Amino acid sequence: MKQKNFFLAGLICVIIFGAGKIDHLQSFTDQTNTEKMIKENKHFIEFINITVTNFGDDKKEQFANAYGKHFNGEVAYLQSDYVRAYKRIYSSQGVMVKLYQDMLKNKYLEDSKDILDKLAPNIIRSKNTKAKHYLTLGYRDRTLGWNQYTEGDATNPKQFHLKLFKFEEAIKMARRAKRYGFLALHESQSLEVKRKIFNLLLKKEKEGGNPFYNRFLDLKDDQMIDEINKNFTETDKTTKDGSKDTGKEISKDTGKETVKGSVKDGEKLSMAEDETYENFIQRTVRYKKERMLARNMMNLELDKAEYEIKLYVKDYNYKLMTSTFEVLSSEEKKEKSDIPFDFNSLKVHLLDNYLRMSKESALNGIVSKVKVEDDLENKEKSKKDTESVEEKKGDTKEKGTAVDTDKKDKNKGVESESDKKSEKKGDDKK
Repeated sequence: MKQKNFFLAGLICVIIFGAGKIDHLQSFTDQTNTEKMIKENKHFIEFINITVTNFGDDKKEQFANAYGKHFNGEVAYLQSDYVRAYKRIYSSQGVMVKLYQDMLKNKYLEDSKDILDKLAPNIIRSKNTKAKHYLTLGYRDRTLGWNQYTEGDATNPKQFHLKLFKFEEAIKMARRAKRYGFLALHESQSLEVKRKIFNLLLKKEKEGGNPFYNRFLDLKDDQMIDEINKNFTETDKTTKDGSKDTGKEISKDTGKETVKGSVKDGEKLSMAEDETYENFIQRTVRYKKERMLARNMMNLELDKAEYEIKLYVKDYNYKLMTSTFEVLSSEEKKEKSDIPFDFNSLKVHLLDNYLRMSKESALNGIVSKVKVEDDLENKEKSKKDTESVEEKKGDTKEKGTAVDTDKKDKNKGVESESDKKSEKKGDDKK
């Protein structure tokens, strides 16, 4: 008996302490799951913000509703109310599913097909193998985006995060389809047009402070040949502090003006004072690459030239497409090209393809207007309480007036009955 009682007592202790650990574990899992949902939902909001900013002026209210629910979910998470936080994040994802679906179907899938269909005739007419290949890749990615949209639409209606993942992948595919279409447009141009595009790209890099190929810009063929034949010291005109000078100096021996740092016969090239070896190597390599690029540009070997430009231009594809649109949208190129739309209208798509915004972020305008849900609920409750109190006061006043009128009516009725009785007695006496 003692052993059984001891066993039962131990079992009861295990159940009690185990229940406490299970509750603690349950609260821990609520916290971790909610935290994971908040991170995922924050990514979905930042991703769709670019889309709403560029294409969704009529979707800002819906986007504000989704962000408001997400914001209150984060506030509830900070208050350790994980159940309420989970509900708010889940409802926010439900709003964003409709937003993602509308933007994907009406803006990305339709617009990508429209752009590729309009670019296809001129690309096929150009008989450029590379351009046709890019066009094929564009149609392929557009089809893959439609497949992702179908999968997302067919998933469980209650699993919002799976739908959002599928719709996000579909938007990425549609963007890549448009990028391939723009690359096909560039490749379908003639060699002269491509050379103008590369020159414009390098001019913009010069304005941004990139020293690559600056000495060859705006030079004719004869001048480019003379510049190519110059040695390294004749072309290096940069001082120690980074500023540019004339590149001339007065010789101490002869008193004549000579090229600064020129190399005499039998003399080896040396570094400047206070110059690191890495900077010296960079200048020498850039000098060789510029000469190769100049030769390729003169000979219209633009595939080789493009390889050299990519080494020194960051974010090359985006800058190449902006230069392409500017050259093709100029008045001279508009007359020669048969593209059935304005290139200025494609700049928004180009910005969106590379995750850039055409105007101020829609999310910045929403953040300042969002309010904490608890404050709103308390205000609404206080308003309802005051209204109910006023209604009760009004009801009591109405009841009091009704009671007074009823008493007066009763008194009048009693007086009339007494008068009638007195009149009957008088008649009987007569």
